[in-house]
Amino acid sequence: MVGCTTLSGDPVTPVEPIGQFSRSGQVPPAARWWEALPDEQLQILEQAALADNPDLLATRARLDQAAALARKTGAQLLPQVEAGLSRKESDGTRSYVGTLAASYELDLWGGLQAETESARQSWLASREALDAAAVSLTAEVADTWYQLIEQAGQIQLLQEQQQTNQQMLELVELRFDRGKVQATDVLQQRQLIESFEVQLADARAQQAVLRHQLKALLGKSPTDPDVTLPVGELIALPPLPATGLPAQLVQQRPDVREAFHTLRGAEADIATAVADRFPSITLGATLSSTAGGLSNLFNDWVTLLAAELLGPVFDGGQRRAEVDRSKAAARAALHDYSSTVIDALTEVEDALVRERQQSLLLQSLDRQLALTQEVVERARYNYTKGSVDYLTVLDALRTHQGLQRDQLTARRQLLSYRIALHRALSGGWLADSLEQDVAALPSND
Repeated sequence: MVGCTTLSGDPVTPVEPIGQFSRSGQVPPAARWWEALPDEQLQILEQAALADNPDLLATRARLDQAAALARKTGAQLLPQVEAGLSRKESDGTRSYVGTLAASYELDLWGGLQAETESARQSWLASREALDAAAVSLTAEVADTWYQLIEQAGQIQLLQEQQQTNQQMLELVELRFDRGKVQATDVLQQRQLIESFEVQLADARAQQAVLRHQLKALLGKSPTDPDVTLPVGELIALPPLPATGLPAQLVQQRPDVREAFHTLRGAEADIATAVADRFPSITLGATLSSTAGGLSNLFNDWVTLLAAELLGPVFDGGQRRAEVDRSKAAARAALHDYSSTVIDALTEVEDALVRERQQSLLLQSLDRQLALTQEVVERARYNYTKGSVDYLTVLDALRTHQGLQRDQLTARRQLLSYRIALHRALSGGWLADSLEQDVAALPSND
């Protein structure tokens, strides 16, 4: 009956991870991927999140639950032994009865073995789910951390630009007092200053929200005044990690391995459902002894041997329907596995393309900033000489200041794409560090 299932070493997937990625670095990716980034503050934050994040702790608890369930299910393969002692009194006569009973179900059709394997695969999937959760958590911490740094930089940049705008206002007011410009020039410059106050308020609000998000990821209350976050800066991008081959990615990604073990568990469920349609045989042996006192209880034993054959006669098609359901669930798990493989390969390629294009965008922004800086200086000079109107200066100033903020966002976005690449390439490490004992669980391998 086990031969009716598709339990095999490697499931066949419609998606063949062939070829290679569009780009690859030379630096081997680290197991704890964030250690590849030269940021000491980030290292501290990641360790704190891994230790105290409640969602990750809940996933750890679910792993313990799956391990216990696998051990419980595997115990069905072993004989069950029970002992009992009772006392009876009748018409003033007291007697003691001791029993020792053993039972064992013959696994004729492989159903118990398949059920044990299903529980084991569920436990292995839970291990991979823990690693996948840890990878997602560390990536989210890093991304939020650099967003927070960017927001602090935006606030500082806005304040510096506001000072520049204030100086420009003083120049415009001076020319207005001398009758060289109209009042509209003064009003427009004042409006620009007021618009920056709005942007500063929005940036400070976003900064506070990011602080709350980062504290929550660390497992801390956003309202806890004793929790202080470090101050950091946007780091330079380290060398590109080696991406390896698509086939290697499928082997190392925890979410792909989780989908694989889920598929193996679904295949084992088919064997369990098929075996349930056939009779079961249970062997039993009971030893009993009766005596008037405890001292004589174990002198004489009565032995009873039994064998029970129990099988379905009519169930209205329930067991057949369960077989069909299990097969459909296995097909769904196979397609889920294929989808996970596609998503994994896509995430790596997307991150590589986006990082490459973001680097080109940053180069363009650097060139534009150099040009707009010269435009602002020339426009301001010509304005003082009266050769250009104020709108030319205002437009140049707005363009240059906007590019400065865009450049800061682009630098942070480049880091986000590198984080996404590490997240897409990262393998598991956390479950192994918890020293779970795989050998303690029954295995069909």
